[in-house]
Amino acid sequence: MMTFLNPALWLVAIGLMLGTFFGGVSVGKKWEEGRHAIESNHIAEAVDAANNAAAEAIAQIKPKYTTIQNAVEKEIRTETVFKECLLPPEAVRLVNSALSPEPVSSQQPLGSTQRPSADK
Repeated sequence: MMTFLNPALWLVAIGLMLGTFFGGVSVGKKWEEGRHAIESNHIAEAVDAANNAAAEAIAQIKPKYTTIQNAVEKEIRTETVFKECLLPPEAVRLVNSALSPEPVSSQQPLGSTQRPSADK
C-alpha cells in the first residue's frame, strides 16, 4: 500500500511539478519571442510604408526657378531716439549711476528722470 509518507511518491510529485514549471516557462518564452517577432514585423512594415510615402512626395516636388529683376532696397537707421523712458525712478537712478563716471553720492536725487549730460 502506498502512503503519502512514501519518499518515492514525493520525489515523483516534485519531479512532475518541476517539469510542469519549466515547461510553462519555456512556453511563455516562446510566446514572448513570437510577440516580439510580430511587433518587429509591424514596425518594419510601418517604416517601409513611411519611406515609400516620403519618396513619392519628394518625387512630386518640382522646383521653380525665377530671376529677380528688382533692385534690393535697404533702410539703415543711423540715429535712434528714445522719446519716453517708462522706467521707475529707482531704475532711472541706477541707469544714471551706471552711465556717469562720477561717484554715486553726487548723483541726482531719487525720482529724477534726467540723464547726466554727455560732456561729464
